[in-house]
Amino acid sequence: LVVGGGQAGKSLEASADYILHFAEDLATHPEGPLLYWLVAADYERTTAEFRYISEFLSRLGLNVDDQSKVVNPGWINVRRGKGDRKPFCRIETKSGKDPRTLSMFSPNGIIGCEASQLDLETYFKCIERLTASNGWLHFSGTYESSLGWYPGLAKAWAHGGTNEQSFILPSPTNIHAYPQGLETESLKRLKRESSDAYFLERIMGIAAPPRGMVFGEARADIHVREVEY
Repeated sequence: LVVGGGQAGKSLEASADYILHFAEDLATHPEGPLLYWLVAADYERTTAEFRYISEFLSRLGLNVDDQSKVVNPGWINVRRGKGDRKPFCRIETKSGKDPRTLSMFSPNGIIGCEASQLDLETYFKCIERLTASNGWLHFSGTYESSLGWYPGLAKAWAHGGTNEQSFILPSPTNIHAYPQGLETESLKRLKRESSDAYFLERIMGIAAPPRGMVFGEARADIHVREVEY
């Protein structure tokens, strides 16, 4: 799980991480088929990852001629050659607006795009879909608030083991967008004109929950459930 500031390069990082996982999956399943999902709160939020992954696969010399021009829904079929009838790898976009659409198949991996905007039910659905394939999950997003399941998961995974880990990707680390890092004038101005909590969350990727919380360690993914009476 990656918590990134605005324009920190989250989509690029997630797409590069996909390529690493894809190479590992291909080594263990050389004939395929491999299936991956790009999941977001709506289809449009998968656009950046969709384009980056298509570009990266093409730069690796793979055949990605068969892909949709839109992301609602979208797909990329990877073939070994133009004469191949069936792709050995397929990437599909999914919308979290209806978690019931995340069904039927167990993908080899899932990327959650702008994952902090997904709801808790979609998170659980992604985990459930990966159980049969023992697949991997990569979530990245900017905090929309310091409360809720995403900040709780990031905190829990910050000292995770080999199976779960979280990382912070602050905006100033993207020297292409912010050449002087924190000393970039636009960031200095934003820091002056915004609250400390806003700057920590949206730029530095650090949760700033309200002070005085009764249950400071409460985690939505563990402690929150719907109850029917």
